[in-house]
Amino acid sequence: QKEALPFQIGPTHDKAARPSGVMLAVSACGSRVIRVKALQSGTFECKPGHPLFLVPVGKRFCQKANVRSARPKVAIASLTKNGVSHTGTRFHEAFANFVRPHTILGTIISVSSVTMMALQFGGLLELSPALLVSKQTVQALVSAVLMNVAIVGINQVYDKKLDRVNKPYLPLASGAFSSDTALSIIAACTTVSLMLGALSGSSALLFSLVVSLLLGIVYSVDYPGLRWKRSPVLAASCVLFVRAVIVQLGFFAHALGRGLLDFHFPKNLWFAISFMVVYGAVIALFKDLPDVVGDHKQNIRTLSVRLGPSVVFNICVSLLSMAYGSAVLLSVMYSSATSTVLGILHTAVIFSLLVASKRVDISSSASLYEYYMLIWRAFYAEYFLLPWCTF
Repeated sequence: QKEALPFQIGPTHDKAARPSGVMLAVSACGSRVIRVKALQSGTFECKPGHPLFLVPVGKRFCQKANVRSARPKVAIASLTKNGVSHTGTRFHEAFANFVRPHTILGTIISVSSVTMMALQFGGLLELSPALLVSKQTVQALVSAVLMNVAIVGINQVYDKKLDRVNKPYLPLASGAFSSDTALSIIAACTTVSLMLGALSGSSALLFSLVVSLLLGIVYSVDYPGLRWKRSPVLAASCVLFVRAVIVQLGFFAHALGRGLLDFHFPKNLWFAISFMVVYGAVIALFKDLPDVVGDHKQNIRTLSVRLGPSVVFNICVSLLSMAYGSAVLLSVMYSSATSTVLGILHTAVIFSLLVASKRVDISSSASLYEYYMLIWRAFYAEYFLLPWCTF
């Protein structure tokens, strides 16, 4: 372990006080490294709002800083022709980055919410033993989370070059994981997930897992006819179908113990599907905004690259306004006490999103990523509200 110099570049610092020689600049947002750059003496720069720590460079130097301390400790790293490869990151830290926790949390919340909707709709909470309900819920959650890990892992394997520019903190891009390690995790998660789906005896659950995996493959794998993420329409379709259709229908049917379409669709399920179609489109479009620089370099023609970040950002905000506006309108039409509360909560969420959108710096990947995480938090909140929708 080494320590970064307790030195932060800023307009008030005297140039004579700056360290000389070759340095490693570690730029961070919160505790998340957003850029690492080797600098010659005197060539220092710092983006407003992002601390820049300087570390002396020898044959080995440092990459990742914990910027919450005055003298942040950093992991030993080495410089390769592809960028910085760190070797000091612990396995559990690399694994946590590999599984993309915000997507796992989204999967857990969405599956739990849809399961609760199904249990209320079918009256299963009163009719079925608690042990059976718990078993079905655990089967759905564990298999869905494992499949989620497999799918985001596949994406990282084939996005390694992109992630060296866009997400250098991910373990494959940084060198903390080898491709063999990643593929082993993907294979294990996929196998256990499909085994759980098959052993559950639920055709709806197994169908949801298999289709999600296939869509994850065609989205990410760089093979003729695949790599659908190159096409804005096909990429959005993959995200939409999984988040808006597969999750709602497949896990709803599994919780009921029915086939995929072997039940009467309640109104709140139609609302959930419709709302998540719009939300899935927002996530599909917005996730590329912080990555526009790397996508452009690798000739990935996302909508953000084709139209520009500003246009896509405004489209996303408009879609969010439409989705939440529809929810508020339905709350007014169905004037019950529960609907009124839901209308107020939906109004509060979209108001927060609109206010936050005014503070976003479109030219800053860090600012766009921060707003993207806010969209995910609103996504989580919506799944908490869905079981109470009685439209």
